[in-house]
Amino acid sequence: MQRRTTLSLSLVLLAASALTACTSGEDPAETTTTAGPTSEGAPTQNPDWFCRLIASEAVDAVTDGRSAEAREVEAVSTEDEFQCDVVLPTADGDTEVAMSLSMHRNIPGLADELLAEVMAIEGATPGPEHLGVSYIADTLAVSVVPCKTRVGALDEEPPVPYVFVMRAPLDTEGAATGLLDDSLTRLARETDQTYGCSPSLIHENKDRGDQTGGPTGDADDSSVTTAP
Repeated sequence: MQRRTTLSLSLVLLAASALTACTSGEDPAETTTTAGPTSEGAPTQNPDWFCRLIASEAVDAVTDGRSAEAREVEAVSTEDEFQCDVVLPTADGDTEVAMSLSMHRNIPGLADELLAEVMAIEGATPGPEHLGVSYIADTLAVSVVPCKTRVGALDEEPPVPYVFVMRAPLDTEGAATGLLDDSLTRLARETDQTYGCSPSLIHENKDRGDQTGGPTGDADDSSVTTAP
C-alpha cells in the first residue's frame, strides 16, 4: 500500500473500557505449536509461557510442512516488551526465524513506525476492529490498542499504546496471512483481561477521511506524532 496515512491519537481522549465485547464470541482454536521445551525458556505446555499464544495452524502454514522441526525461543522478556520466536534449523547448523509474536508497551514512536511498515506492504488490509488500529499483510500483522499501564489502574489513569506484532518473514507467498490475527487476538484478549483495554475508542477518535488513529508517546504525554 503506497498511500501515506496520518497516524494520530490524543491519549487525553482515551478512557478505559472493556475489550470483552470486541473479542467475544467464538474463540480461535486454543492450540499452540507442537515444539518441545527449549533451552531458552519453559516448555510450551506451561500456561505462563508467552509462546503458547502462537497458533499451530499458522506455524504449519509458514514452515511449509516443517512444523515438527520448529522450536520456540523467548527472544525478549522485559517489563514492557515480550517476544517469542519460532525458529527452524538451517542446513549449516544455524537457525532462522520463521515466525515471531511480540508485545510492546508504551514505546515512544513504535506504533507509528510499525503501522507505516505494514501499510507499505503491497496488499495490506485493515484488521478486525477488536484489534484497534491494525493492518495485516503477507509476512507482517500489526495491532495498536490502548490499555492500562498496570493491574488495578484507576479509571482516571490514561491508557498507553500497546503494540502487538506478528511477523512471518519466510512467508513471502502469504500462506499464513489469514491466520496472523488469531495470535494477535489471543494476545489482545489476555492483555485486556490483565490490564483493561479500549480498542474501540481508537476508531471513535480517528480523524476524518482516510486518516486512522494510532497512539504514540509516553503515558503522561498527550502530544501526537505522524508516520513518515
